[in-house]
Amino acid sequence: MCSIRELHLDDLYKFNALVFDPYTEVYNLSFFLRHFAQWPELALASISPAGALAGFIFGKCLDSGPGHQQLHGHVCVLTVHGEYRRLGLASQLMKSFDALLELRQAWYMDLFLRCSNRAAYKLYCSLGYVLRRVLLEYYPGDAMEDAFDMRKPLSRDKQRQ
Repeated sequence: MCSIRELHLDDLYKFNALVFDPYTEVYNLSFFLRHFAQWPELALASISPAGALAGFIFGKCLDSGPGHQQLHGHVCVLTVHGEYRRLGLASQLMKSFDALLELRQAWYMDLFLRCSNRAAYKLYCSLGYVLRRVLLEYYPGDAMEDAFDMRKPLSRDKQRQ
């Protein structure tokens, strides 16, 4: 059984096997450092019984809405090592991130994912996310790919707007 803890700065040097996975968006180190510096409590790691990094999530919490009074969370990166997939680690990381946003009294969480990533789409739907819109040609590359913009209301949003 893996455990969830806050991501440590030195974990950034241990996750090459995770970020070079074909299902994970690759960002440069400055992206991770910037997010880690701004929202360190919203970066979580899943650690295997052997002490290896099995997965991680990076998120952020932003103001939105009229008068910037409506907090929301955004999942920037979620990945699980191939050897640990289909064990519920992604769900655990998402639920832990969800709990952190509930403590901040955020209204909702959102994320983007490749339209071709059907396994991730099923996972997010099972966690209560709904498809909000499709972002055309969101992911650059050889074949421009569209993205799903998905959103999940949190408990503060009583009317599920």
